Amino acid sequence: MRQHSARLERLKHLMILETAPETAYDDLTRALAKGLDVPIAMVNILDEHRDWFKSVVGLPFTESPATTSFCEVVLHSGDDVVVAEDTTADPRFAAHPLVVGAPHIRFYAAARLVVDGETIGTLCAYDMRPRTVCPEKLAELKLLGDAVMALLHERQSAPGTLM
Repeated sequence: MRQHSARLERLKHLMILETAPETAYDDLTRALAKGLDVPIAMVNILDEHRDWFKSVVGLPFTESPATTSFCEVVLHSGDDVVVAEDTTADPRFAAHPLVVGAPHIRFYAAARLVVDGETIGTLCAYDMRPRTVCPEKLAELKLLGDAVMALLHERQSAPGTLM
């Protein structure tokens, strides 16, 4: 799925990879971290070889290799929101290197980011402790994900964007 040509073409046309930080994305990422009370949150764009972070809270880097991607699960799921309240008990994540080893991630939640029918990334949150998420917080995650998609759609229709 990561290599799907239509998805990669949509991502290319967005011209978002390697762009500078933007306050609007950072505000949404901070809102997610605060709302879910997690130490790590990000707007994660999935290209063919890596996860590139358009915005990130709680990590000192701006990308990770596809081989350590939690968001890969979203690419193979039909769900708009994916949650693992305890990654050690979730077969999708239990053997993941960042679960069995440092930093020992125990919680993951992500909202799918879709542009013109193609999944291009996620708005996601991580914690090093398991947690239960109430329906209201899941709705908040989805709402913030929708706000990220609105920003992506604005970018797509902005003057100078090749479409």
